[in-house]
Amino acid sequence: MNTRAALDGAVYVGRFQPPHAAHVGSVVQALGALGSGGRVLVLLGSANLARSVKNPFTPAERAFLFRAALQEVGADTRRVIFRPLPDRFDPPRWAADVRAAADAVFRPGARLALVGLEKDASSDYLRWFPGWARLEVAATPGLNATDLRAALLTGQPLPAEVSPAVARQLSVFARTPTAARLRREWAAVDAGRTALASTALLHERRWLRVEGGEVWLNHRAGPIGQGLWELPGAVLLPGEPVPAGGHLFDHPARALLKPTAAQVVPGPAPRPFGARPVHLEVALAHPRNFHEDHGVIVARLTGRETPEVQGR
Repeated sequence: MNTRAALDGAVYVGRFQPPHAAHVGSVVQALGALGSGGRVLVLLGSANLARSVKNPFTPAERAFLFRAALQEVGADTRRVIFRPLPDRFDPPRWAADVRAAADAVFRPGARLALVGLEKDASSDYLRWFPGWARLEVAATPGLNATDLRAALLTGQPLPAEVSPAVARQLSVFARTPTAARLRREWAAVDAGRTALASTALLHERRWLRVEGGEVWLNHRAGPIGQGLWELPGAVLLPGEPVPAGGHLFDHPARALLKPTAAQVVPGPAPRPFGARPVHLEVALAHPRNFHEDHGVIVARLTGRETPEVQGR
């Protein structure tokens, strides 16, 4: 595209859980297309979500891995900027966060391009930024982050195509208590998906009780999301009637097991569910202590959702 030389920079959005050869190649291609003065902003998605089998690494860990892999291939990492990006489970809010992050790094009105490969429905976001150019990147067959996570969390050898720098760090991570917990979660999620293979959509009922500056939360006891906060309530068994009312949260990527629609009702739950009060400010300050999107739900329904997210 003839306008690339006039661009101020490029924006590359992804979860990068973990970064792999295709991600590295995309940044290298973008740096080359921009010329010597252009910079690439890499936005590390799901930055507000807890560690899980889908998102095992923190934003800081992903930035470290990505930078190491770029250095390994000789890329100029001084021209690559990493920033965390929260999940909103709401496309307009999420797109606004991307634009705000770009404005903070470049400047409002900068001439930018979005880096990406249009491959399936997950690439729809590439059309959400009118006014931005597009930097198409070449497809890299074979390796993908899903396969990498599967190998890491099932004890299989890492694919040979993994960057040596990334492979070394993943091998260290595999020996940590965090990795052991995620291996248990992987097994539970895999078993749950098998058991629910014939169920297209799950439903859950949750209650949001906020009184006196406190929010009532459970600590999860099972292997999926163990120890994390969640709103009291439960996933309904297949065939159970779906109650009406409440606020609906039904983003297809919000739940780990299966697409799950949550109906969240303000007020106390009809039975205790083991919930205990947590200071609302404390809860909102630790979004990565929540299971799935429960922290997003609490922030949104209490009017406290903001674009800021900690990069830790």
